[in-house]
Amino acid sequence: MKMMRLRLNELMHERGLNPRQISSMTGIRWNTVSDMAENKSKAWSPENLNKIMMALELTDITQLIEYKKEQE
Repeated sequence: MKMMRLRLNELMHERGLNPRQISSMTGIRWNTVSDMAENKSKAWSPENLNKIMMALELTDITQLIEYKKEQE
């Protein structure tokens, strides 16, 4: 089965950031950022995705979202 998932945790790790710092940069509640980073969120708002992309200076949505086979 294939699934979409956020790469937010990897991106934060690469940049030395944590959910509270992303929250501060975007205005998104830190626990929402944490849930998104851990792929616990069932839905992502386009507004939040846009804020994260702007904060992390991403230029393509595929840098943030990946579509891959679900781990068994």
